[in-house]
Amino acid sequence: MLDMPPEESLEDMDKALTVDPDLSQSMPPWIASRLDAAEIILEHKFKDRNLLLHALTHPSAVEERAVDNSYERLEFLGDSYLGAIIADMLYRRFPDLDEGGMTRVKISLVSGESLSRKASELGIADLILFGSSEHGTGKRGLHSALENVFEALVAALVLDAGIYVAQEWVCRVLADEISVHQAEEPDNPKSNLQELLQEQHITPTYELVAAAGPAHDRTFTSRVLAEGQELALGVGHSKKAAESAAAASALAAIKAQGDEDSG
Repeated sequence: MLDMPPEESLEDMDKALTVDPDLSQSMPPWIASRLDAAEIILEHKFKDRNLLLHALTHPSAVEERAVDNSYERLEFLGDSYLGAIIADMLYRRFPDLDEGGMTRVKISLVSGESLSRKASELGIADLILFGSSEHGTGKRGLHSALENVFEALVAALVLDAGIYVAQEWVCRVLADEISVHQAEEPDNPKSNLQELLQEQHITPTYELVAAAGPAHDRTFTSRVLAEGQELALGVGHSKKAAESAAAASALAAIKAQGDEDSG
């Protein structure tokens, strides 16, 4: 994880984040070099380099500044564009896959693990602008930032050059990640529940309800919700296990309700 060079002042960031149609006149060299490297990765020369700068800027680097100075708003937009691009690619590439199969492949491709790994492989980790508050977060903080920046870069491409340029880049860098085997039925309660609810255009969410016990033997309770309504609770010795148990309980409840309705 690379942070802002200690010898560079916050005035440099203020200068860089000032909207300027010709950033070559105001961009500190250490920031400009990262934008140059990002353009090589994206295979696109930006007309508005502010978009690219913001896509690479972690919120910690611009604390107490305007919200659009970091990647957060671009990430929000990029998440939707990325989902649409992947859906279109799968629809065209796998004409024999049903909706469930395409959903499973899409979930695999846009997962945080997949996007952060691909961003790391592309060398994006060395380009992100972090602030001092991120010191000590290590790989955990970087993993999340890589996923967010990948999505923000997709949005930056769309805004600067249009959806087709972004689509070409996404398809190019994720092509090797796609496998028809990803469409196979997973033995995973969370994935099964997400696929089931996706048919109703609903995405389940999970919340930690409670954590109890000593540090070496903690018990977690989580709940799964659909559109704000609680479906089920789950208990486990990790947050992941508790969420999986909640999903399994929700699936069982949905199946029981279905059997009752058809009985």
